[in-house]
Amino acid sequence: MKKPIVILGPMESESALLIQSLGQRQAQAVGSFTFHEGMIGGYPVVVCRTYIGVVNSAAAAALAIQRYAPLCVIIQGTSGAHDPALHQGDLVLGDHLVHLGRFFTPHRDRGEGTDAFAWEPQGSEIVAVNAGEFTEVLHSDRRIIDTAARTPYPRGRVKRGTIGAADIWNRELDMIAHLHRTLGTDCEEMEGFGVAQVCAGFGVPMADIRIISNSEWHEQEEFNEKYGADCQMFVLEVVKRLIAEQTLM
Repeated sequence: MKKPIVILGPMESESALLIQSLGQRQAQAVGSFTFHEGMIGGYPVVVCRTYIGVVNSAAAAALAIQRYAPLCVIIQGTSGAHDPALHQGDLVLGDHLVHLGRFFTPHRDRGEGTDAFAWEPQGSEIVAVNAGEFTEVLHSDRRIIDTAARTPYPRGRVKRGTIGAADIWNRELDMIAHLHRTLGTDCEEMEGFGVAQVCAGFGVPMADIRIISNSEWHEQEEFNEKYGADCQMFVLEVVKRLIAEQTLM
């Protein structure tokens, strides 16, 4: 039996189009998640709406891995720009993934206030079968990202870069600039690192692909969920290419 490709999307606007693209579709409820099983290009694909957040997405990834033993997991959806050169509709292919919510804060006495710029990023523990290791950066599978980079995308710029994730929506330009400068982040979202951490523990290839839906750098670029459809259309083409070229098989 062929191992399916699992695609995750946090919101309905980041998953509905992919679900509708499945042939021979059937739904399987597991806890609070629904896994939509079907076919794309004659190959089994499973799509799940994870809902927003690092914990939700990590839980969905773990359930999908246990249930389907997938060929790979792709997390995709919208994101906010950290790189001022990026605009709505541009894509970021996550060569590198960092956690934006794990820091060590230096001691300050009461009344000395706080300085988020002094916070030191901390590694996350990857629990493998026989051992654990701490890492500050995880990586998408290069084969998937290479395939995505070769997939035509006429709606904007495509950049291979670094995606940050945490349960936070940054709107302070000084903080956005600080993260971009110190961690090299090109955009931020709320799911990718959790999925990458789970996939690393199970040894399952994964990739994070994001579209810029909003940017604090540009006044007219407020969040617009319509870009979630553009990202899904692109990921659909990436998956078709992975299947046709048998990239991971």
